[in-house]
Amino acid sequence: MATRVKFALLAVLLLAWCSFAWAEKIADIRPQGYVTDLANVIDPTTKARLEALCAEVEQKTGAQIAVVTVNSLEGRSKEDYTADLYKQLGVGSKKDNRGVLLLLAPKERQYKIEIGYGLEPVINDARAGDIGREMVPNLRSGDYGAAVLVGTTRVAQLIAADKGVQLNGVPASQPSAPTSGASWWIPVVVVVIIFVVVRAISRSARGGRGPRSGRGGGSALPWFLLGSALGGRGGSWGGGFGGSSGGYSGGGGGFGGFGGFGGGMSGGGGAGGSW
Repeated sequence: MATRVKFALLAVLLLAWCSFAWAEKIADIRPQGYVTDLANVIDPTTKARLEALCAEVEQKTGAQIAVVTVNSLEGRSKEDYTADLYKQLGVGSKKDNRGVLLLLAPKERQYKIEIGYGLEPVINDARAGDIGREMVPNLRSGDYGAAVLVGTTRVAQLIAADKGVQLNGVPASQPSAPTSGASWWIPVVVVVIIFVVVRAISRSARGGRGPRSGRGGGSALPWFLLGSALGGRGGSWGGGFGGSSGGYSGGGGGFGGFGGFGGGMSGGGGAGGSW
């Protein structure tokens, strides 16, 4: 019996030691790039895409995005842990504090998006909350790489839109709500009206007599407008994000690699949650 108790105590101590050994003390965390995957939950391909996207964001907008996964929050709340980690890493520059930290703690099923002072008008708490909720389905399915890619892409999109720049493979603004199927006829009605007006003007100019052939000159313009209206519909209704991975397909070619964070600060803005 005593032997069993000793083995049980030894097992408890071993588990406690392992938990302590796997926990990342904030003071010891050093960035491994834009992405610091201490929990080893992001596959190499997704990590490369994240690095390329974050590098492009920094080059084109001056803002910095950091993605960090950890094994443990050290018994602290995600809010306190992320705020201190942000300070430790110094995401964004000291001058404008335009930085974002996306933290993921898979074992504790927690996430937090921390926003630097300079980006709070661009990514307010409500927007950060929306981004987090969009990540949740992938988090629940255990696809942490896809979840992080979704969150980072949405953050990058908002930053780029604020600066008026285009990122490779990322739409410049959030896709609008799908248009109802019944509204396809609106451009058709407009074109028909234009056709009637132009035809009436044309007949009036010819004294009410016009060519009998359907190839007559005055009718080409309305049909051209009809083709433009219907043909252009895909351009304005398309462009949404294809799939749950965030839609970023650019390879980031030509953009410099990670050069270190700039000492920026945050004020606790953003949003977090669990799954």
